[in-house]
Amino acid sequence: MSKLEELADLIGSISDQIDEAMSASGSSAQEAEQIGATAAALGAEGVVEGLAEVKSQLDTLSDTLKSASERAGEIKALTLSIAGNG
Repeated sequence: MSKLEELADLIGSISDQIDEAMSASGSSAQEAEQIGATAAALGAEGVVEGLAEVKSQLDTLSDTLKSASERAGEIKALTLSIAGNG
C-alpha cells in the first residue's frame, strides 16, 4: 500500500468519525426538542428558550460536521485518484 493510499485510509477513518459525531449531534438536537416540548407543557418558558438555543447550536454543529465529512470524502477521492495516477 502506497503512502497516498494510507493517507486515503486515514482520511476515510476521520470521515467516519465525523459522521458518528454528526449522528450524535442530531440525536442530541432531537432530545433537546423533545425535552423543550415537555418543558413547554409544564410552563417552563426559560427552559424552553434555553433548549431552543441548544438545539439551534446542535443543528449548526451538525451542518458543519456534514460539510466537513463531505470535504473529507472529496479529499479522500482526490488522494486515491493521485495514488492511481502516481
